Amino acid sequence: MRLRYGLRSIRYKLLLTLLASNLCTLLVAAAVLIYNDLQEYRLNLSSELNTQAEILGQASIAALEFNDPKVAQENLALLKIKPGIIAAGLYTATGTLFAGYSRQRSQPHRFPPLPGLDGIQIADKEMWLYKRVVNQQEILGTVYLRAHYDLQQRLQHNLGILAGVGLLSLLASLLISTWLQTYVSKPITSVSDTALQVVSRRDFSLRAHKSTDDEIGYLVDAFNEMLAEIGRRTEAIEASQQALEHEVAERRETQLALQHSERRNRSLLTAMSVTIWVSDKLGGFAAEQPAWADYTGQPLAEYQGLGWRSAFHPDDQGHLDRAWARAISQPASFELAARLWHAGSGRHRHITLRTAPLFDQAGELVEWIGGISDTDDRYAAEQAVVQLNAELEQRVAERTAELETANKELESFSYSVSHDLRAPVRAIGGFAALLNQHQGAQLNTEGQRLLGIVRSEATRMGYLIDDLLAFSRLGRQAMQMKPLDMMALVQNTYSHLQNQHQGPPVQFRLGNLPDTLGDMSLLRQVWVNLLSNALKFSSKQAQPTIEVGAISDDEKHTYYVRDNGTGFDPAYKQKLFGVFQRLHDAADYPGTGVGLALAQRIINRHNGTIWADSTPGEGATFYFTLPRSH
Repeated sequence: MRLRYGLRSIRYKLLLTLLASNLCTLLVAAAVLIYNDLQEYRLNLSSELNTQAEILGQASIAALEFNDPKVAQENLALLKIKPGIIAAGLYTATGTLFAGYSRQRSQPHRFPPLPGLDGIQIADKEMWLYKRVVNQQEILGTVYLRAHYDLQQRLQHNLGILAGVGLLSLLASLLISTWLQTYVSKPITSVSDTALQVVSRRDFSLRAHKSTDDEIGYLVDAFNEMLAEIGRRTEAIEASQQALEHEVAERRETQLALQHSERRNRSLLTAMSVTIWVSDKLGGFAAEQPAWADYTGQPLAEYQGLGWRSAFHPDDQGHLDRAWARAISQPASFELAARLWHAGSGRHRHITLRTAPLFDQAGELVEWIGGISDTDDRYAAEQAVVQLNAELEQRVAERTAELETANKELESFSYSVSHDLRAPVRAIGGFAALLNQHQGAQLNTEGQRLLGIVRSEATRMGYLIDDLLAFSRLGRQAMQMKPLDMMALVQNTYSHLQNQHQGPPVQFRLGNLPDTLGDMSLLRQVWVNLLSNALKFSSKQAQPTIEVGAISDDEKHTYYVRDNGTGFDPAYKQKLFGVFQRLHDAADYPGTGVGLALAQRIINRHNGTIWADSTPGEGATFYFTLPRSH
């Protein structure tokens, strides 16, 4: 049959080629035009909405400033000339709807409760716009616009136009191509007739007739040269046939060696503790899997195809199916922990499934190779550790609760004892004062001295009880956290203490103190204790000096109080913050020994720390930290 007849003729193939090229060109041009039109449609609509929002915002500045919603409502009502705008709204700076407009009056528009961020949002064939109203760098409110954005309708309209244009273009191409095909295909059919004769007669001495000097003529020359080359190569093929038979024999020997290597690899896999299996590209077992059968006890009829899934625990089959679906859609290795039936132990054991895809030279997926590692013993050990940790955490929680209960009971006991001691101490002081008033003249010098000691010790005992009550009450006092001006707090505290100070004038240096967050009354007590100590222990210096400052980093503020007073031995600085712990004689420096303990407790409740450094005779520095944020 001659190739120039029928639909398989080159004439029709050329025609189809031209039509297909024109169709591709039209499709690419149509896609570009449609994409460009949709982009311009989106940009134009967003630009128009921005312009409308800017105009509305500028027109509503006076209405927002003078709280005139009527003017704002009139401005929004002008949008009725824009059929594409569904609704519009004007919000105040606090996010309250100030005025609104809805095109469908029968069904009021549901405005957002709060305006969103500046910008464009697209959802449900609509475009939303939020734009801030700014006047002299002050945000007065927000304009809200909502318009139609139906890309599907515009796309259908463009496709209809382009379909008509494409149909007319293809029809014109068909008419022109039909006229040209006869002139182009006639010389080619002559070459095909010669080729048929060469194939049927096996005569490579035949030559095609050259009738033109164009590309078709060059094709005829090339075809004739090809016939001559085929004749020469036919002789070469016959000569190489004997060499090919020798190569086939060598390949047969190589194949036998590969079969031996494969049997050895199978024996090696059998000896391994990992269960190896092979599946087709869809995850089904097509061949026999001895290692799988030994582990799970499944026969071939049960595990072939996708039947191997039934060996996994029902709760894990869903995870297994999802992992396989992802791996098959985009071939890649994956690992999965699951529970697999073990015939030897008669239960599901924890295993780790690992798979890897195998590709051919063309990069096509051929099969999957995987392995099963039994991790049941390790899983049991891990669960035992988790259970032990849970028990330890429970014990720690119980001990913590017991400790908190004991602390509360101790605080309550301390408060009760301190409160009960106040009455007898006051009685002792009162009776001593009455005795001195009525019988003091009858006492000798020694009696008056002893009576004075009783009165002073009663007074000191009252101070101790007051400090102990304050220390006990601190554990139950609720903290009122708020921003504090530390500069003002220190200045007021020092001024109050300075009015009560009777020693030499003090040089007070106050550095820059950063603000913080804390309980004002508690932190005032800290400054009172630290500054009063600095005044007390530097009072015997010729020129007392007190310096207050702070150092800050990314996490905390470190405040300090430094004096040039007596100082203390650094070896005993850990005792400074204990209740009733004193490093100096009460006769030289009066006090109860509770102030620093109280300060430490306050700082700890603020999640900070307190410490001190000193050199005897050169003064002391007390530091405490407060976090930058709570």
